Amino acid sequence: MDLRHVFGFSREPFTQDLKVEELYPIPGLKPLAERFQYAVRLGLVMVITGEVGTGKSTSLRFVSSSLHPAEYRVVSVIATGGTLLNLLRQICPEFGSPARSSLAVLTKNARELLLDIRLKTQTPLLIIDEAQLLRLEVFAQLHTLTQYQFDSQTLMPMVLSGQNGLLDNLLFHTSRPFASRAVGLSHLEG
Repeated sequence: MDLRHVFGFSREPFTQDLKVEELYPIPGLKPLAERFQYAVRLGLVMVITGEVGTGKSTSLRFVSSSLHPAEYRVVSVIATGGTLLNLLRQICPEFGSPARSSLAVLTKNARELLLDIRLKTQTPLLIIDEAQLLRLEVFAQLHTLTQYQFDSQTLMPMVLSGQNGLLDNLLFHTSRPFASRAVGLSHLEG
């Protein structure tokens, strides 16, 4: 059935390529945006959960579009069930570093890139969608990757978005140091 013809629409109504200003403001978007801004400003972690189709990714697209590119370097990746090495192989090229190295080299490169971005008075921001797929050990490794000067500040705020199992992963004992940096939690309902 062609909805354009039946309802007289000028274009297909349910496409994913909508401009940010055309997105429907779902309930809960304003509090989510406030928590997002707060977490990013403090350089900490925000967690967004919800079942499939509740608007997590779309909400992230909306709230991250408000960040000025001169102030923020936003990198968005989709998690896999892989290791930190696999995650760094997605992140490093986005920050301008080659991704073909060992974990030790990529970790060193990532820290240097984050410091360099900070020195340019930009804030790097990592958004990980489908974060419930991350292995448990990755949370502990993300915690140490972003520490700076004896944990006196964080090199990079992060936003984790995923299905409800993400909270279970963050409550696991090895994930707790990372989860302790979370200052915002938004749960989206269908």
